[in-house]
Amino acid sequence: MATTGRCAVLHEYGQPLELREYPVPTPGPGEILLRVAQGSICGSDLHMWRGDSQSIAIPPGGRALGHEGSGVVAQLGPGIDTDSLGLPLRVGDRVVHSIIAGCGRCVQCLGGRINLCSNKPPARSCESAPHFFGTFADYFFVPANVAVFRVPDELSDDVVAPVNCAMATVMQGLLDAGVTSGTSVVCIGAGGLGLAGVALAKHLGAGNVVVLDRLAPRLKLAQQFGADSLIDVSKLSDTSDRIAAVHDATHGGADVVLELVGVPELLPEGVSMLARGGTFVEIGVFFSGRTVALDPATLVTTGRKIVGSNGYEPSVVPRILEYLVTARDQLPFDRLVSHRFALDNINQAFLDSDWSSRETPVVRAVVQP
Repeated sequence: MATTGRCAVLHEYGQPLELREYPVPTPGPGEILLRVAQGSICGSDLHMWRGDSQSIAIPPGGRALGHEGSGVVAQLGPGIDTDSLGLPLRVGDRVVHSIIAGCGRCVQCLGGRINLCSNKPPARSCESAPHFFGTFADYFFVPANVAVFRVPDELSDDVVAPVNCAMATVMQGLLDAGVTSGTSVVCIGAGGLGLAGVALAKHLGAGNVVVLDRLAPRLKLAQQFGADSLIDVSKLSDTSDRIAAVHDATHGGADVVLELVGVPELLPEGVSMLARGGTFVEIGVFFSGRTVALDPATLVTTGRKIVGSNGYEPSVVPRILEYLVTARDQLPFDRLVSHRFALDNINQAFLDSDWSSRETPVVRAVVQP
């Protein structure tokens, strides 16, 4: 194994990432060192890179980007010989790690919602050992309190790439909203999160699933994942027209609306897409500092609800892996990854993936060391 490895580091918002060399750490008790198979560019990586919320500080020395993806066990620390389900774990095994970790001591963690832990530490500087805090790197360091799950042999790296963020995050949102048999679901956005949302909503028994996007190729792919109705918002510039289109497609309003693109202004619009008693789930806007106008009476008089869904409970990950084994030949999960870039081309990967000011054919790009 090499003695050093590369890591993509963000030093300044909106500026190119820098590939830095760091010494490869040796894992201690309960820790795992992964050799990255591929790291996916998630929407939150793009928000961070663009600086959509500069209240999220970049630590001195820079911040490692990348969290979604999978890896291969390079080294196991003392005391580790199984994954989090108790399955044997050896060097060379493929795994996905949970991006969620909690302190284990706060009220939220003790209640089983470690994704809502109130004691999460700030991002560490890449200059601090063990350095490899992001998946846009040669290696990824898994701390002792982070869940890892062995990847079933039946699943390719491309199918597994979005599991530990896009798929798990959307699954948690669907569960938080109470999606069950017959629920009508609207996915605002047909990127990686939206496509996963379609498949997982159907898996949970949802009835009518509607997808909104402005890119025709993404809408076509959403249909292949099981969407019942497609709404091309590039043809509906007026908010009232988009709301009316959803009400038409859902026969009076949706039971659940998921916001999956990270545009705060979509919250009041999405709430208006709901049926009486429906639930709007905010997933895409994880960054602070943006506000929108909303009349509280639109909630009180209709019984509509707004739910914030942050990350996921790690137990969601093995549920998704099990589902993918059974559904891999039925739906085009391998097409969630649309573009591949070498780690050396990380900045081109970000430029090509950025959807904020132009259309892009990228659904999900992965970066491979």
